[in-house]
Amino acid sequence: MTHTIWVDRLSPFLVHVTIHGHEFGIRWYGLAYVLGFVLAYLYFSGAIKRERIKGLDENGLYELTFAVAIGVVLGGRIGFVVQHPHELLTDPLFVFRVWEGGMAFFGGLAGVLIALFWVGRTRSLGFLELNDVAVFPAALGLAIGRIANFINGELVGKPTHTNFGVIFPNVDNQPRYPSQLFECAATFVLFFSLIVLRRVPWISSRAGRLSSFFLINYGILRFFTDFYRDDDTYWGPFSDGQWFSLLIAAIGAVILLFIARQSSSAAQLTASRT
Repeated sequence: MTHTIWVDRLSPFLVHVTIHGHEFGIRWYGLAYVLGFVLAYLYFSGAIKRERIKGLDENGLYELTFAVAIGVVLGGRIGFVVQHPHELLTDPLFVFRVWEGGMAFFGGLAGVLIALFWVGRTRSLGFLELNDVAVFPAALGLAIGRIANFINGELVGKPTHTNFGVIFPNVDNQPRYPSQLFECAATFVLFFSLIVLRRVPWISSRAGRLSSFFLINYGILRFFTDFYRDDDTYWGPFSDGQWFSLLIAAIGAVILLFIARQSSSAAQLTASRT
C-alpha cells in the first residue's frame, strides 16, 4: 500500500520581512518561550493565591518569574554552547543568535534551579516548595518548545520507512521520525501525570516529592523518546541526551530517597517523644 510522506515546509516565522537578503520577524520559537514564561507567571501567581508559596508578594512574583526566564535563556544557551564548541570556534557570534534556536534542556534546567535557589534564599522561601510549583509550567513549556523545534525542522529524528515519516528539506530528503512530536506528546503526558500526582496525599504532604517525580519521569521518558532522535554524539550504545536523561532520573530518585529518609527520621523522633 502506498502512502504520502509529509514534507515539513513550515515557516519558522509567524510574520516576517526580508531586508537586504536577511529575514526579520516574529519566530514561532521565540513565541514558544514567551508563552512558557507567561505560563510560569500564571502558575506562580496561582500558587501564591492557593498558599502553596507562602510569603511572596507581587514584587516577589515578578522577581521570581524574571529570574526563571533568565535562568532558562542563559542556562539553556550556555548548555548548548558547551555541547557545540566547534560552532563557537568557527562563528563566535552564534552564541547571541538565540532566536535561531539552539537551547539545551539540561543547561536550562540548571539555570532554573539556580534561579529558584537564589529567589528562595533572598526571599526566605522554601526551595523545594518553589520546585514543586515550577514543574508544571516547566512541563508545558517543554512540550510547547518541541512543537517549535518541529516547525524549525531541528532536532530531527532518525531515518525511517514507516508511514509517519516526515521529510525535513533543510536536513535532507530522507523520511525521518518526528522525534520532536514524540517528546512533545511524552511531556504533555508528564504534565497531566503531575496533576494527578499532586492529589496523592503521600506526595503532597512533603515538599520536594513532586519535583523528584518530575525529574525521574522526565528522565525516563526522554531516554526512550531519544531512541528516535538523530543525535551527533554517542557514548557506547546511548546518545549524550540519553545518558544525561538517566542522570536526571537518578538525581530525582536520590532526592526522593533523601526526603523519604528525612520523613522517616522525623516520624521516629516524634514517636520517641510521645
